[in-house]
Amino acid sequence: MAIRHATLDDVAALVGIEDASFPGNRLDRRRFRYLLATAHSALLVDAGDDSSLDRIHGYVLLLFRANSTIARLYSIATHPAHLGRGVGTRLVDAAERQARAHGYTCLRLEIRADNAASLALFRGRGYREFGRHPAYYHDGMDALRLQKPLAPRTPCCSLTG
Repeated sequence: MAIRHATLDDVAALVGIEDASFPGNRLDRRRFRYLLATAHSALLVDAGDDSSLDRIHGYVLLLFRANSTIARLYSIATHPAHLGRGVGTRLVDAAERQARAHGYTCLRLEIRADNAASLALFRGRGYREFGRHPAYYHDGMDALRLQKPLAPRTPCCSLTG
């Protein structure tokens, strides 16, 4: 399976995955285009067995902040037709490699408190809860804050926030 950096040619497929995956709080065409143009993010796609646009199985979006050792996994989505096929695991692995390559030593994210499948994925990959945002999502659902050190004995991943 090919994990690669997204391009502007992928925007329509990315919006399609967003629309199929999330009932609210979706990224739109304009936001994807902006994120692809900024050096403070990385947008990776699982292109399946080939790189044709209609074969994108999922994506992961990382945000980078200057003068920080903590990268943020801002969004991850697998097209519903490809759920349960390891797409999420491949994307999380790629996100961790990308963050390390940019010099980050910790990866953080927020996840819906009721998203059992995603929670199992991240917890199974060594992410630990360190906080909660009440009523974070459009429907009032809380977000759990998770993090993972990307290097042994990383001090930036304190449990305080």
